[in-house]
Amino acid sequence: MLNLFQQLQRHAGQRPHDIAIWHYESASKVTSTTFAELARAAEQFAQAFSYHTREAAIIPLYLSKSANCVAAMMGALGAGRAFACLNKKLRASQINQILKACSARLGLLDGPGAMTLRGNFAADAPVARMQWWLLREESFLPPHEKAVTDMRNLCVIDDWPLEETELPGNLLPPLSENLERIGCCLFTSGSTGIPKGVLMTEQDLCARAEAEVEWYALSSHDMLLNVLPFSFDVGLNQVLSAITVGCTLVLSDSWLPADIFNIVTRFKVTGISAVPSIWLEMINANLHFDTITDHASLRYLTVSGGDLSQRHLNQLPQLAPGVSILKTYGQTEDFRSTCLRPHDFNTHRSSIGQPFKNVRIYVVRPDDSRCEPLEVGEIVHTGLGVMYGYLDGQDPQNKLRPNPFVGDADSCPLAIFTGDLGYLDREGYLYLQGRRDAMLKVAGNRVYPQEIINQVLSVAQVLEAEVVGIKTNEGETNLVAFVVLTAASNLTATAIRRQLVGHLPSYMVPREVVILSGIPRTASGKTDYPDLTERAKKLILG
Repeated sequence: MLNLFQQLQRHAGQRPHDIAIWHYESASKVTSTTFAELARAAEQFAQAFSYHTREAAIIPLYLSKSANCVAAMMGALGAGRAFACLNKKLRASQINQILKACSARLGLLDGPGAMTLRGNFAADAPVARMQWWLLREESFLPPHEKAVTDMRNLCVIDDWPLEETELPGNLLPPLSENLERIGCCLFTSGSTGIPKGVLMTEQDLCARAEAEVEWYALSSHDMLLNVLPFSFDVGLNQVLSAITVGCTLVLSDSWLPADIFNIVTRFKVTGISAVPSIWLEMINANLHFDTITDHASLRYLTVSGGDLSQRHLNQLPQLAPGVSILKTYGQTEDFRSTCLRPHDFNTHRSSIGQPFKNVRIYVVRPDDSRCEPLEVGEIVHTGLGVMYGYLDGQDPQNKLRPNPFVGDADSCPLAIFTGDLGYLDREGYLYLQGRRDAMLKVAGNRVYPQEIINQVLSVAQVLEAEVVGIKTNEGETNLVAFVVLTAASNLTATAIRRQLVGHLPSYMVPREVVILSGIPRTASGKTDYPDLTERAKKLILG
């Protein structure tokens, strides 16, 4: 098996002048990178990482999405090191936590990264105790220079590329045949806001990419729009799949519908992987792709990192008529558990699909025995995508465990107990019910927030909804619903509660309904539950 660094070198040798990456910053600012240029940059990083870092080092990349960031990822793998892409929306305190967890001695930084970090750390912070290589992208501005100057008062920052005298001549690390080494560390803040490192082997990265290439029917002729952060497993795997198959990536940070439409038209995009909030904004604005003319190239889109309500799923085909829709489900710890493929979307659209390639899915009871069809239990994942482990070695939720079903039919020794609840129907389609730890006890009754959310979304003029539970000093759980309404809506919180009273048991009717202009999102576009919980606490507890 060729590793990802070798795959890139192969494409560069066969098609050196083909475009590997388009970087769309705005309609008037677009840059291109050929396979030969990308491979050359990756080789340069590999040489430098091999000489300046220890074996098994994890190299933090605090970079904006760019061809240089992709080259640095491939360079780390080429040097037998691991990379960790850090989301630019993380706070400086979170970055320091991550650097400490990585025991990082060297990291890559650009102008926007310096703007975030300057003035937000002390002289003894992890940021200050390591060496940084500064990448001056074309968008490097005087404020960025000022931020770098400020940071240099506390830490060592060298400009990239390094001076030739800093590297021995013709240094290229030998490519290891050991793909079991750690290739990547993804940091997930989940619902706690505390970064936690998830380790993946290089072999697993390759296998994930190859599986996506097969299931998405990718070829070197595809043009993929990448709008998700590289720090998010869906965004990262899209990059790795493109490197594997040798197709072209269009990088963009914009989630604005107008920009997405323009990019699809301009570059003849064939595939888009996105989180539900991106499609939700388009659906709520009554927008759609013109798949007859301007957007005729588009052949698939994915709903990843979450799901849409049944109402919005029913509207999704109208967003892109004739385009294949794939729904994916998984966690950072297990990558991709299931996928609802296009031919199943019309008949099983409320399902999250069947097991992904080389994955086995079980639904189990508390004693680890398998549930019967339609019986709700915890979802367990084995096979492709199971993480190597957590960076700090701590697993407080006991997610990574010995596989209770290991045997001739399932040789994977480890399993991920997801903490998600769901059931398999008689055809093997998985349906998600909610999080085990999201279950609330309200007036002695078990309540899953998703049940209430589904009912709130059935209220006319409600576009989005989330529900959280807050325990009072007396030990009672109070429910708070957060809703987003249509632009022309005149609904009040009282009117929404009144409608819910007629459709829900009294203990499931939220005590408070809060109308928002938008649901707060995390860096990867998921609902920011810590933010909503804090708002709810202020309402209930004062």
